[in-house]
Amino acid sequence: DEVYLMSSGDEDCSKGMKKWVNEYHQSRPDLNILQDRIDKFIVAHEQQQEKEKMAREAQVAEGGWTVVVHHKGRKKSSDAESGVAVGSVSEAAVLDKLSKKKKKKSNNNVGVDFYQFQRREARRSEIMMLQSKFEQDKKRIQQLRAARKFRPY
Repeated sequence: DEVYLMSSGDEDCSKGMKKWVNEYHQSRPDLNILQDRIDKFIVAHEQQQEKEKMAREAQVAEGGWTVVVHHKGRKKSSDAESGVAVGSVSEAAVLDKLSKKKKKKSNNNVGVDFYQFQRREARRSEIMMLQSKFEQDKKRIQQLRAARKFRPY
């Protein structure tokens, strides 16, 4: 009348779906652990960025000369942070372009032809006026031809 229990030696005898769910939960870190990992990664990333910034600043050679390094997709003006000037544009050209832009902006305030339908109507009326002028010129030329006298000699 003795009952013997057989066991594989494991305390956790879960099988099937229950076992898979337990393994899944054990493989996922706790929120506190995950937050610690994220914080460590962010600190390491910021340190790496600081090292890269220091390396860029160290590229400035003696005598005030700036070492220009080619980077794909570089900025078109000087980088104030690192002091590396690449592909800068002359100041006079920039000022000239800005003055032209301001002049154009001040001249093109909301005018008569602001909306598309207004431009369309203006174009249509201009075409109608040209057609009427053409018809008038045609009539005048016919009248001049009719008024011409026959001069054989």
